[in-house]
Formats: sequence, structure tokens, C-alpha cells
Amino acid sequence: MRYSRLSAVTTGMIIALVPLALAGCGSTTDPSASAATPSASASTSSTPSPPPVLTVPPTVVLTRFARYSQDAKAITYDPARVPVDADVAVVSAQAAGHTVTVLAVRGLPPNQHFGAHVHQNACGQSPEDAGSHYQHQVDPKQPSVDPAYANSQNEIWLDFTTDSTGSAHSDSTVNWVFDARPHKSIIIHAMPTDTAPGHAGQAGDRLACVDL
Repeated sequence: MRYSRLSAVTTGMIIALVPLALAGCGSTTDPSASAATPSASASTSSTPSPPPVLTVPPTVVLTRFARYSQDAKAITYDPARVPVDADVAVVSAQAAGHTVTVLAVRGLPPNQHFGAHVHQNACGQSPEDAGSHYQHQVDPKQPSVDPAYANSQNEIWLDFTTDSTGSAHSDSTVNWVFDARPHKSIIIHAMPTDTAPGHAGQAGDRLACVDL
């Protein structure tokens, strides 16, 4: 499969930024304390924090959307909204009790809003094959529309808006790591994610799916 240079550059930037985000998550520095004592910070050299130790190897996906086939890594179910050959990149890393996920796309229609979330199952021929959202604390009532469970800190939400060129990126940082339950795909939805009680987590039709 051919990859555009822009997609490779985008993914490289994502890979470089994820460890920095994870290092920030693990930081124990109190910004207010350093602001209150500038003279002490000026006269004392600080030891940089060690780089974060990844819990598991990071997930890196760089591919293009295609119509369904058994070999497709990213599937479009609606080529008008997510065109065939549009680029997609995903990086997900876990360390210091946090998970950072970054999603980047190129080649979608310009100036449009999309919802996106991590789902439980792998992509399939049907949009519904990906199953429900992955939840850290599982809502006992499914499908989950309770904002106490269907929210951006208990799930991984990656909503984005394309720019005038059809490109976008989004990121999520949550203070938990995946357990043994499946978390195999990202679904791109037709609308931004709702947060209202009774509708929380809903984002319209499933337009596309990316295997993780």
C-alpha cells in the first residue's frame, strides 16, 4: 500500500509528541510552588524527570481508508464523508497509569465535524461489528447513554473538525490504561459526540473504522 509523505510526517510528529504528553501526565511538579519562589528555582539546578516507561509497546497505525476487505486496516462505510484513499494515522501509548491516543486524518471533506471513539471489537463488513465503546468503568446498563459512564474520561473520545484542506488531528489523555478487555478499533461518526443525559456518547452514523 502506498503512503503519502504528509502522512508519514504526521505520524512521526505524533510518535515524538506522545512520550512528552506521557511525561507530563506523570509529573509531580507543583507549578504554583515554582512560581512563588523564582529566586530558588534560578539558583538551584533541577534534575529532569526520567522518561516514562511504556506499559506495553505503543500502537501505531498508518494507512488509507478502503472499501471493506478482509485485509483492509481502515474501512470506509460512507465514501462521501470518508473517501477511499483518505489518510489516517493513530498512535496510542500507555505509561504512568495514563493512556494517550492521537488520531490524524487527511483527505476528508473540508470544514466538517466528526465524532470518534475507541470501540471494543475489530472493524468488520458492517459498521456495527465494532461493538460498543470501550469503557474503563463499565456502565451496567447497555447501550450506555448515562454521562456518568459515557464521557471523555471514562471512554476515549477523539472528535475532530477538518480544516479547509480536509485535514484534522485530535488527542485524548485519560488517567487509566487498558485492561484485558478488547479495545480493537476507532470508529469515526457522522456528528460530534453528545453529552446530554439519555444521549451521552452518541454521535450518529458510523462512517468509518480503523483497526488498532
